Amino acid sequence: MIQVTGLTKIFPSSGNKAVNGLDLHVEEGEILALLGPNGAGKTTTIRILSTLSGFDEGQVLVAGYDVDRDPDKVRESIGVVAQQTGIDYFLTGRENLVLQGHLYRMNKQDIETRVKELSAYFELEDALDRQVATYSGGMRRKLDIATALIHRPKIVFLDEPTLGLDIKSRKNLWSYIEKVNRELGLTILLTTHYLEEADKLSHRVAIINAGKIRITGTPDELKTSIHGDSVVLAFEQNDATINSFVYSLKGDPAIRDTVWQGNNLHLYIEDGAGIIPRIALLASQQGVQIKSLSLSRPTLDDVFLKYTGASIESTGKDEGGDEWWKQWAGKGSGNWQKKWGNWQEETTAEENSVSTNQNDGGQDQAKPQENQTKETPSTTPAQTEPAAAPWGNWSKEEMEAWWRDKGGVPDAWSSGDGQQNDSSQKSGK
Repeated sequence: MIQVTGLTKIFPSSGNKAVNGLDLHVEEGEILALLGPNGAGKTTTIRILSTLSGFDEGQVLVAGYDVDRDPDKVRESIGVVAQQTGIDYFLTGRENLVLQGHLYRMNKQDIETRVKELSAYFELEDALDRQVATYSGGMRRKLDIATALIHRPKIVFLDEPTLGLDIKSRKNLWSYIEKVNRELGLTILLTTHYLEEADKLSHRVAIINAGKIRITGTPDELKTSIHGDSVVLAFEQNDATINSFVYSLKGDPAIRDTVWQGNNLHLYIEDGAGIIPRIALLASQQGVQIKSLSLSRPTLDDVFLKYTGASIESTGKDEGGDEWWKQWAGKGSGNWQKKWGNWQEETTAEENSVSTNQNDGGQDQAKPQENQTKETPSTTPAQTEPAAAPWGNWSKEEMEAWWRDKGGVPDAWSSGDGQQNDSSQKSGK
């Protein structure tokens, strides 16, 4: 269902290769988990596969269509659930699903049928006519996936689908992902920082680092590839004696591989239990103090460590995020506050100009301006919140009221902070 050959993506501004000769194959009906540290190229790869970004070299086929030649056919065949939710918090669940159906030009009857099917499938029926702002994080994510399925796609891209959810919500969502794969036959490309998630859900795992796929296989195949047991040593000191001790360990033929992670030394050994007494004896002879020692079977984290040089726990992020209204408000920092202030000043200047022109043109001046202000309902947060108060200090209710009254986002905010439109396309196209 997905065939990627020699994919390369270079960011013009920095010259960095976000994706560097990547090869990837995903079978029909398969869940493939793409694991990698931050900046490895996971999200960039998904953006290219979903036609949201151009690329410089290679060939990309999705659902049998070339993303360069038939992007519209690709979009009809896929659903995308990005890291940041694509649903509208100020609409109801039903309105979000209906809107998505219209964007795919589905007819009204088909939309109604799909809304009924998906709300039942994801157990959202009781909340379907409630504003999404009242949903829990898990419910929002289920609605996010439901909107991606409204047009019956063949392939779904899930980019960090459970990021920020609590353990219970995360495992609940796993059951739905397994369900849509098993019952609907969907092909799923999943990126995640949670090893348990990849182990639980995926048929195969691909580890990406520096824009290249380093190894691909089933979770069991990857763990078996490490061979033997995993022994992790943590040390009290960090000096020359440690280097000498490690050099001596590497000379032992029973130790297949050694990998450093901070002050922890990972040893991969055929018979871990049998070699531990020798490790302890050697440490004692060389005056090395071992703070802790653990023995276990290799895990996906060991595989990740071997091919990326870092543990996935140290490269991942588990951010719950701020409340939704604070995310939209920008928390009073960066350019959001400045843009808000500039837009407010421009609006005030325009209103003053209109008022002056009306008075100069002989309009009735019997009514004082302050009386007009008192009779006019408040329509902006500046009239209900002290001017010096940070934008992010507004409450949920104040934010909702402002958005309802204004009916939209000011043009001055349309660009957002730090966002760049990726208009780069494959060279020569």
